Amino acid sequence: MTWRLGDMVLLRFSRSSLLPFLLIFCLLIISCGKKGEPTLKSYEKPDAPSDLRAIHRESEILLFWDFPAGEELTIKGFQLMKVIPPSPSIIIFLEPDKRSYTDTDFKIDSQYTYKIVSENLRGVLSNDSNIIEIMPKEPPSLPEKLSFKIEFDSLTLTWGSAGDEILYNIYKSDKKGIYSLTPFNKEPVKETSFRDSFNAEKTVYYTIRSLSGRVIRDEGSASEELEVSPSDFVPSAPGGLQAVVKDDKVYLIWKEVPDTWVVGYRVYREIDKTTGYLFIGETTIPTFIDKEEPLTKRNYKVTALGPSKEGPASEIKDVVFVPYK
Repeated sequence: MTWRLGDMVLLRFSRSSLLPFLLIFCLLIISCGKKGEPTLKSYEKPDAPSDLRAIHRESEILLFWDFPAGEELTIKGFQLMKVIPPSPSIIIFLEPDKRSYTDTDFKIDSQYTYKIVSENLRGVLSNDSNIIEIMPKEPPSLPEKLSFKIEFDSLTLTWGSAGDEILYNIYKSDKKGIYSLTPFNKEPVKETSFRDSFNAEKTVYYTIRSLSGRVIRDEGSASEELEVSPSDFVPSAPGGLQAVVKDDKVYLIWKEVPDTWVVGYRVYREIDKTTGYLFIGETTIPTFIDKEEPLTKRNYKVTALGPSKEGPASEIKDVVFVPYK
């Protein structure tokens, strides 16, 4: 009996001790399954797109805008609004990583208005971007006769004029036929030439578009594509090759070639007609010393070396030391 009473007391004590822990455990389970209340920030307006701009290119209106980097995860996307008076506005939804849109549904000499907003994850819209109005006109004709010239570490593009008061955009790529929507130049070019840096180890491609000079640019068709491939460059032949003969050496001198991308010169010597010209050295300056004693008559050739190709040779013959009597 005592044992049972003691057992019962012990049992009652154990249950009363566990009760607070069971209650806390249940509250934790309930609270874990309950969704948190929406925060005030989730109802705030998201950042607005800015600097909405447009270019009319051939059969396209290209729209561009800016949005803070790293904020893409906070928005559902963008709403681009297009108005064609007197029709109601058209809303085009765009993904949050987009920063451009190509509109092909328009007519020349018709008025169009655009603005863009961002939409957060709860459907709250931002303030409006700037509003732009565009009335596309017939674009100007394309530039022709595109060519280039290399001067030291720069490359100068030149082309024929497409008309009075016409501006130009330059597009550059390292892949044939593939160009960005954004021109390489920061501002439209007034002249019919453009200077760029030159890399003698890389092939690049250029194309140029002419455009009218209004706030919203009307940009024409692309010019022919110009390939600048240093691997195709063949330097000129060195001019004015001369030899100064001493009893133990031959000093060769010549004029520098006008091609500023030349990387050096190669020198060849012929003593025996059966063996022909043999390579004897290379130099980066227009001089070379042949240290073999000129006891026998010999001929020399000098060539300029481009990024990957060797140019034609200049030659001087019958070089021999003649001692004074």
